[in-house]
Amino acid sequence: MGKVLKIVFLLFISLIGLYFAFYNIDFIELLNHILKVDLFQFSYAIIILLLACIFRAKRLQYIVSPLDNNISLHHLFSSTMIGYFGNGILFFRLGEVLKAYSISQNNRITTSESFGVIMLERIIDALTVLVFLLFFLPWLPTDNKTIRYWIIAFVAVTLLFIFFIIILRFINWKKFISSMSFISHPIRNIIISIVDKIFNGIDAIIKTKHALGIVISTILIWICYFLMTIWLLEACEIYLTLSGNFIVLLMGAIIIAVPALPGGLGTYEAGITFTLMLLFFVTKDEALTYAIVSHASNYMPYLIIGSIYFINSGLQISEIKKEAL
Repeated sequence: MGKVLKIVFLLFISLIGLYFAFYNIDFIELLNHILKVDLFQFSYAIIILLLACIFRAKRLQYIVSPLDNNISLHHLFSSTMIGYFGNGILFFRLGEVLKAYSISQNNRITTSESFGVIMLERIIDALTVLVFLLFFLPWLPTDNKTIRYWIIAFVAVTLLFIFFIIILRFINWKKFISSMSFISHPIRNIIISIVDKIFNGIDAIIKTKHALGIVISTILIWICYFLMTIWLLEACEIYLTLSGNFIVLLMGAIIIAVPALPGGLGTYEAGITFTLMLLFFVTKDEALTYAIVSHASNYMPYLIIGSIYFINSGLQISEIKKEAL
């Protein structure tokens, strides 16, 4: 019953997003804008997205090297695509669990260890967004309540989570979490399992000799995302300054973290449309065109390529869901 309520909640959030995104839209005009999209720049954006996935796989290879230094770059690329594919079709971001199973498949690293590494990878991503966000804060319209709430929520959750992990690192955290009687026993066990995996991932980072490689690959990932944003905006005939392009990228990274249906359906369209209209005075038809095109460019490659890798891997979603949930 709890899972059903969560799905209903996510469905509600996505429907609200879709309502605001498509409210008062001239669908004929929207279709005309979509038909005018530059397919060459759209294709360039997809290519650069796949290049970012290669850099992401390389960063993952650096991170897991202390645990298993024999995992190939291709295997980690396929695991990355499987993870994105899972997040695009499954609730509760179960793609991360699929990715963990895929990484450990036929390798020395265990599923638990690979899951810890993935969670650490997400922390690195969140910290990167946080650093960029703080740098660009003077250019963001924080006087707008909606955007201010998005920013405050993202910063607060990220900092609280990091603070929580740091505090737990210096105490008997298993005993501390077990003493939280107001939390049900199964939930406490899940929290202990997650924190344990995060610490395993942190220990792996500490032991790695590739800290510089992790930093460089992270920078290359964001350069790819930045170029992708520029090409997609220009494909939709929206021309912004370099800082404007990066702000759109940054806001997209924050918006995609909002709970919603698989793939961020609804919330992404509403958030990006609202951002372009508010910050850059783009018409709603043009802004929604970019939101749809951008979402498609991120969704289709993961769905197509990820599904191929998933089928070839022999993984079973039903078995993984039983263990994860």
